[in-house]
Amino acid sequence: MAVVAATSAEAARQHGPAACEQRTQEIREKLADVRSYAVVPTRAGFEAAGRRTACLVLGAHGAVYGPLDRHRTPGMWFVDTANMQKRDCLDAPSLRRAQLVSCAGPHDQQVLGFTRLGAGTTLKKAAAQSDAACARDVPPAQYGYDPGVYEAASWAAKGAWHSGTHLVVCSVQRQNGGTMEGTEP
Repeated sequence: MAVVAATSAEAARQHGPAACEQRTQEIREKLADVRSYAVVPTRAGFEAAGRRTACLVLGAHGAVYGPLDRHRTPGMWFVDTANMQKRDCLDAPSLRRAQLVSCAGPHDQQVLGFTRLGAGTTLKKAAAQSDAACARDVPPAQYGYDPGVYEAASWAAKGAWHSGTHLVVCSVQRQNGGTMEGTEP
């Protein structure tokens, strides 16, 4: 996600991890269940690494699939929910497929946050319980959405269940199934 220059291998070792925490903070706040990881070069590899520490964002309990942050382009299809970010706008032609779109134009949903379902919840049960969990834990009204017009929606995927995190992506959509516009709420 970023690199941090250093004057020496010792400086990279001392300051690289904290600098990586700062450089990846914004993206980590948009994603669920991730952490920063600094790849600090050894003394022998310092010059080969370009005198830099590489800053990565890794899933805390499983993989993060696909591009993140500015490396994503409108029109990309989500392979998994792991790289859905807060405030993403989505076109959702089905309950299993979502495409990243610009929030300035029409869209079906907007990602608001994340919630976690219990360890004993199967993926099949998550499909039935996740909308209600999102309505309770990430209510659209807290983001300025009128509860008479909008409702909570959710995305649960195999990745979150195979890793054991049971994270659900919470979004908002119009109750009547219509599209949202860039000026909403």
